[in-house]
This record gives sequence, C-alpha cells and structure tokens, in this order.
Amino acid sequence: MYLGTDTRLQRRVAIKALRPEVAIDKDSRKRFQREAHAVSTMGHPSIVRVYDAGEELIPAASPDVPIPYIVMEYIDGKILRKLMDSGKFEPKVAVHIALGILDALDESHRAGIIHRDIKPGNVMVTQTGLVKVCDFGIAQAIEDPTNDPSAIVGTAQYFSPEQAKGELIDGRSDVYSTAVVLFEMVTGTPLFTGDSSVAVAYQHVTQTAPRSRSRRPELSPELDIAIAKGLEKDRSLRYATAAEFAAALRSISTFTGGGHELPTAVVADIEAVELSTVARPTPATQERPETMDFSEIRNSLTSDEPPQAKSAKWMILMAAGVLVVTSVVAGMMFWVLTLGSSSSIGGIAIEVPAVTNSEYAAAEKTLTDLGLIVKRVTESSDDVPAGSVIRTEPEAGVRVGAGETITVVESTGPDLQSVPDVALTLLDAATARITEAGFVLGTVTTEYSPSVEANVVIRSDPAVGIELGAGEAVNLVISNGKVQVPNVVGGSIQKAKELLEGPTVQYTVTVQTDTTCTGAVVKSQSIRAGDGPQHQAITVVYCAG
Repeated sequence: MYLGTDTRLQRRVAIKALRPEVAIDKDSRKRFQREAHAVSTMGHPSIVRVYDAGEELIPAASPDVPIPYIVMEYIDGKILRKLMDSGKFEPKVAVHIALGILDALDESHRAGIIHRDIKPGNVMVTQTGLVKVCDFGIAQAIEDPTNDPSAIVGTAQYFSPEQAKGELIDGRSDVYSTAVVLFEMVTGTPLFTGDSSVAVAYQHVTQTAPRSRSRRPELSPELDIAIAKGLEKDRSLRYATAAEFAAALRSISTFTGGGHELPTAVVADIEAVELSTVARPTPATQERPETMDFSEIRNSLTSDEPPQAKSAKWMILMAAGVLVVTSVVAGMMFWVLTLGSSSSIGGIAIEVPAVTNSEYAAAEKTLTDLGLIVKRVTESSDDVPAGSVIRTEPEAGVRVGAGETITVVESTGPDLQSVPDVALTLLDAATARITEAGFVLGTVTTEYSPSVEANVVIRSDPAVGIELGAGEAVNLVISNGKVQVPNVVGGSIQKAKELLEGPTVQYTVTVQTDTTCTGAVVKSQSIRAGDGPQHQAITVVYCAG
C-alpha cells in the first residue's frame, strides 16, 4: 500500500498493488482487475471508493510482468482495530459503526460481492465518525488464486462457522463476522479465544456464542438479542441479509438497561416477537444519524500517517512505488486498463461532471449519457430550488468506472412545516409555539371581538395547517377585548336588535317604549356608539306614541 497524490484534483490517494509473485499468474491478474472493476461500481459512502485501476511494468519489482494496481480513496482516520484496543465502546457508538459495516455489505451483496474477511482491521472510522469498509473482494483476489467460494479466506477470530468448515459461503457469513465485531466492540472482549487460530476456528464451529449481557450486564435485552441472532451457528437461523440485521439494530429503542440476565423462556419470547417484526428496509430508508457522539474515541481519530507496507518483502516495491505514483498521475489523461481485450477492467475512467443546481432531468441525462447509473434521492434545501440538484456523491471531478452508481441528491425545496394552531392562546404562548415550529413572528394586529378576550389570538396569517419554509413569518391577529357598538338611534327597532345582537357585538338587548314620542324609531341607546366593552346588556328606547 502506498500514499500518492492526484495532482489534478489536489487530493491524496491510496495505491494498492498486487504482489509480484501473484502478478506472475495471468489469471490472478485478470481476477484482480475484475474485482477492482466490481468494487468501482459501488458508490456507497461506507465503501472505500476506487478511483481507477491499471497495470504498470516496474522493472525493479518484476522485469517482465506488469504489476496491477488500484487507486483508491485515502481515508483520514483510524483503523477500527486500533480504536478497539483501547477498550469497549459506548453501545450507541458500537451500533453506529456496525450499521456502517452492514450498509456497506448490503450494497456489496446486492452487487454480488462477498467480503469474506470482515474484521476490525478492514474497517476504518474517519474523524467525523464515517465508517469505511476496505478490501472488498481485493483480499480474495490476492490471497485466493483459485477464487473458490469454499476456500478458507479470512481471519479465524472473525470466521463464520461455515468458513471454518470450508463450506460454500454467502452473504450470511459476512453478517456473522459483523456480529462478532459488534460483540467485541460492546463487551471489550473477543467472542472466542484460544492458543491458536485452529482452536479459535474450532470454537466458532462447536461452541455456543456467549451472550453479550453475560460480559456487560448493562446492555439492553434488545441489543443482546440482536447480536445473538447474528451469531447463530446455523446460518438459516441468522439474519438473512445485512439489511435485515441493520433493520433489527435500528429498531432498538435503548442500548442499555437492565442489570440482570433474563430467564431463558422470556428471552425466547422477546426474540420471537422481535423476529416477527423485522422488515428489510429499502436503501432509501437506511439512514444513520448524521451526527454521533464520538467523544470517547475522538482523541484516537487524529492521524496524518500514510498507509504503511505490511512486511519487509514489500521493500523491493518502495522504489518502484515512485514509478507507480508517477504513472498514476500521468494516467489521469491516459488510463492503462487492459492486458488485451479479454482482460479489460471496464474502459476509460469517467470524471463525474458538475451538475449542481441544474434540473434533475438534465443532470440524469448528462450522467447516463456518460455510461453511469443514477440513483435518485431527495433532500430539502433552503437554497436550491425544488427539482434542482443539490450535490452528487461522488462529487464533481472524481473519476469513476463506467457503470458506477452516482447518487444525485434532488432538492424538494425548503423543509416545509405546518403553521401551528395558536387560536385562543395568549400572545406570548402563541409566539413560543410559532418559534418552536421553526417560524418567526411577523406582524401583530388587533381586531374587535365579541367573545375573545384581550391579548388572545383570534387567527394566524397564513392560517393553521398551511405549510411554510423554516424561518418564514407568521402574522397574528389578536383581540383588543372590545366591540364596536353601532349607532342605532333613528332606526327601526328591528334593525337595532339585528345589529346589537348580531355576531360582531353580541349584546343582550332590552327594549323600552316611550309613548311621548312618535315615529316608530329608536329614541336612545344606553351604551353609546363606538368602542364598548364585551358581554354587555344594552337598553334601547323605542318611540311608540
């Protein structure tokens, strides 16, 4: 493994080369190329990205045989193994990391790639808490010249039982290995230990896995059950897919709680209920929290060290690595991708175009015309209009292989919220509810009301239920605690009663007759016209002479 620099995009890259003794075999080189191409088609953020691959004749390493290499994303973080050496994790941190592994495996399994060597040494955590799974298929190509799916490839500490027995394996083997890693993260102890790898592998086959709560009682029964199901010896009893395991972890309401072991019968009942409710999430619902509390391991997540060679036998490639880096930089224009037509990795590398702020349909056409697969996801944005592209993943300028999936994030516009119902609440309480909903208080105007008390909200503008973007203003109309009393003098008694008893005044009207005057009109009213108090009785004098 070498550290390189992409001079065009000014970024660091990691360069992995096939060992010279393996590169001699033509079939191994072809398998290495096919594996590199397969990994390059996966665009999941938890999978280390492959930018390009090719071959280079390096006389110092192998005078006659080209050395295949893969140019990968450089991860500024720490290997999970080193973080785990410091002790057990907080359960929520461990689950977050496990979800990153499982989401990556779900992507790779759907692409037909079984990792076969999930272990803390093949997982990295960035300084922001992003999980990155490494060596998808590459370790298989390097270590397994037969490419036999039943070959024993992996690390005994994290073997699945079927791996240890040399049986044909599928994605459930990776699920088991992930459960072993999660068990070790939450308990701080390996699942099995022994004097040799053979002894450990034998335990994976024959020994019932201990429950995580037996080593850390404060773990919740839900988490304990989820891990135990991932560690089932019989793969038919295990989670069927990585996505199913992830769904079970996401459904857990609390990761700690309870200080004693549950009776076996109770555990069985809980487990049966849990298994009946597990559903496989679609990729669109497989969301992890954007932020995570990594305070307990934060100090260990700072590293600028480049990847290091694994052993002394790589020393011969150190000088040759300079040539590899040079050729990779030059290869930004001319990619060496073939050993002939039968060994092509997938053609010329494609640079992701800049489609930010363009309409989604146009962006999709641009990408598909380049031979890329588009995955559409939506996200709210206060800045990018609805229907336009917020960003792509990988971002513009990154070189990818033909057929790789590009995630295009389309804006749905501002994140809309409904105006809350604040009618008949005091102004201060209404203001608080508007603020809590993400809006700001606009204008406050007063209005006459026969029934709503002073300083109490009559209505909002926009009305309750209308959707607005965050930060938009909501205006309020409040009661001034008064009514506007009409002047009914000189009018008919029928009209006077209609106005005074009507919905805008709602007074109780008493009629008195006066026979000293004539005309059948109102002579006087006990409350004069203009602003008047609410809920009053008014006397109207009527000329009946």
